[in-house]
Amino acid sequence: MPEINRDFTLCRQLMAGLSPSHVREMVNSNYPLAMYEAGLAAGESAFGHGGYISIPELPAGVAVRNSRRPEIIQESSYIRILSPAGGWLAASTLEKLAECAEKYGRGLVHLTSGGTMEIYADRQEMLPLVKELNDQGLDVGSTGDDLRCLTACCGPVRCEMALIDAPALATYLGQRFIDDQQYPGYPQKVKSAIAGCPNDCIRAMMQKDHSFIGVYRDLPQIDAALLAGWLQKGGDPAALRDACPAGALSWQEDTLQLDGEKCWRCMACINYCPAIRPGRERGVAWVAGGKYGHRGPQGPMAGYVLVPFIPVKDDDFTAIGDIYGAFLEFWADNARKKERVGDFIARVGPVKILQELGLEAEPQILLSPKRNVY
Repeated sequence: MPEINRDFTLCRQLMAGLSPSHVREMVNSNYPLAMYEAGLAAGESAFGHGGYISIPELPAGVAVRNSRRPEIIQESSYIRILSPAGGWLAASTLEKLAECAEKYGRGLVHLTSGGTMEIYADRQEMLPLVKELNDQGLDVGSTGDDLRCLTACCGPVRCEMALIDAPALATYLGQRFIDDQQYPGYPQKVKSAIAGCPNDCIRAMMQKDHSFIGVYRDLPQIDAALLAGWLQKGGDPAALRDACPAGALSWQEDTLQLDGEKCWRCMACINYCPAIRPGRERGVAWVAGGKYGHRGPQGPMAGYVLVPFIPVKDDDFTAIGDIYGAFLEFWADNARKKERVGDFIARVGPVKILQELGLEAEPQILLSPKRNVY
């Protein structure tokens, strides 16, 4: 008998309505719905804290949630799968995931907020499950104090604003540092993401220990003909001027003036007016220390811009990988136990970090490190 046919009143209420319901997906799997119903009735989850567990031949990738209702289920163990960068998954890959979830687990796949995918299965099923995932070209990791799965925006695959190939950079870093994703050995977890432009739709700078943001170093390009057409169609010149947070735009009659000394390269004007496009000198800004959680002495914090521009040419990401690896090594050797990257930089100081890595300090990012991230 499907579990929803039992007297799960609260879950039934969540299934009502026109929009898709997560409860419907659980009902169509072997998820223990009694746990969810018990949590709804009690006002708190029926699952308690858990953590990663080590299984022979699997140093990372397996974790467990403890149960507060052992009479329903003893525990909930799961395997964490590294997602392809940018969240691009072919239907055939999803079918393989579904087959694995049905064969070894509860027939349920969880797409996590951290960019990974999880399959819920008992501990004894993990090893054959991972072997089959490996045969399908998928790998596991991203649990415990290791390098978590690198995430990216969709990039130039379908976004006109992309200044760099974010999924390509995430794939490069993920493959270069695959051991760090599968063998926990850091003082704390490390989250990283790549955004294709300063719009940062994936909020990398606010959430990730390391974010690499596509940027341009020269000035935005203004197409005079397109700008004239935009104005003729009713474009608001005053609103365009005021859209610039740095006050770099002004009008002299019908001519738009851009003060290069004031421009932040933030893309606010580009987002507002199609006649303005990004500069052509493209690269990556390295922002380190962002985190959204409340743990640690600094609490939630935006990242520090440690290097405002790393040139990228012909999708050669070697220099970015070298800097990333050098920081991870320095942080691993000097951070306190459970000290996140942001708290570490705040304690040691960004100047010290740059000195240790042999990088030059940019005066503007040290005088006002979080006013303008570029």
